[in-house]
Amino acid sequence: MKISIKKYLLFSSVFAIFTEAFFFNFVIDWKFLYLILLVNYYLLFKIKKIALNLYFAVLLLFFLFHGFLMYSIIGIPYNYMVSQIIGITIIGTYYYNFISLYKKEEIMNMYLKIAFFVAVIGYPLYFLNINLNDGRLQSIFKEPAHYVIVIIPACYYYLKDKNYINFSIVFGTLILSNSSLGYIGCALMFIIPNLTMKRAGIFMTLIPLVAMIFFFVYREFPFFKLRVDDTYNSLNVINTGKFNEDTNLSSYVLISNLYIAKKNTTDHPLGSGIGSHHYMHTKRYLKEMRPPEYLRTQKKETANSFDANSLFTRICSEFGILGFLFLVFVLYKASKCFQSEELYFAQGIFIYILLKLLRDGTYFPPEFFMFIWLFYIYYKDNKKTKIH
Repeated sequence: MKISIKKYLLFSSVFAIFTEAFFFNFVIDWKFLYLILLVNYYLLFKIKKIALNLYFAVLLLFFLFHGFLMYSIIGIPYNYMVSQIIGITIIGTYYYNFISLYKKEEIMNMYLKIAFFVAVIGYPLYFLNINLNDGRLQSIFKEPAHYVIVIIPACYYYLKDKNYINFSIVFGTLILSNSSLGYIGCALMFIIPNLTMKRAGIFMTLIPLVAMIFFFVYREFPFFKLRVDDTYNSLNVINTGKFNEDTNLSSYVLISNLYIAKKNTTDHPLGSGIGSHHYMHTKRYLKEMRPPEYLRTQKKETANSFDANSLFTRICSEFGILGFLFLVFVLYKASKCFQSEELYFAQGIFIYILLKLLRDGTYFPPEFFMFIWLFYIYYKDNKKTKIH
């Protein structure tokens, strides 16, 4: 039976965003994603000319010139910048060209099918105690937060499409993930669409419900209570960098990277250049911090320094005021997708972006560019009708 290249590319490219746990280590981590990209780039070259989006090209040039300037001024080795630009270029270019081969609905439907399947198999993995992270559901991912962030657009779409059976199944996995990011995502699915003047009344009635849910989770789930309490008590550390000895790892990772970003933007208002947060964390500002001794003993005082633990923190650290203003502009423009009932999937991607800003600072995971380019296509196609 002859296999269609386009059908293979559609399935493999979407499936790739669920493969983070498929790897083996030999000197470095060799990921299944790398094999998919290698094969698929070859197939793309056979059936079409590789194109580069103009806005994407301008952004890459900005990364290069801004990075070269700031690295030269501060004295950072250029390899930190080069590795990030290469990764962004490879993944971003691939998914831009992949998406151009199909109707957006074809890609969305393939994503929804695979996401639903991944959610379903998460249940037996959870109840049979297979592939668990501290007893939390993560399906075929390495950790619950990564599962949540990739699955959230599907969950939101099922809700807005009134497919309540599929929604309930996927939503249940978000609850069982016991991820604070998952709970935030659940709340955002109901809150964000109602942040309009027309729906202000509905939003006001939801506030007590959300508060009750938060209070219930806070009281009944010790791990969530611990994180909330530690984070609240540690907020002053953003200014001092001096941690209590009983600060847990999750709170330390969040607060320490915020402290580094604050110091970096104070010293370098225009940022230190793409890929530089890890260097500034480990080589410049770590000595000014006082991590808990148990984390020093475990050599975890620089945990998540490569991605700053959140995209918002990393962008502000590496691009300073420019990065902050860019995020405000993008979020403002992107939020207009909620003006159209035809953009449910784009709205789900918007919630994904919010969660990624909160938690994951990696610049080029595969789902990021697949979602971003899909959002771009949905936004552009509807601009002349619903969005102004």
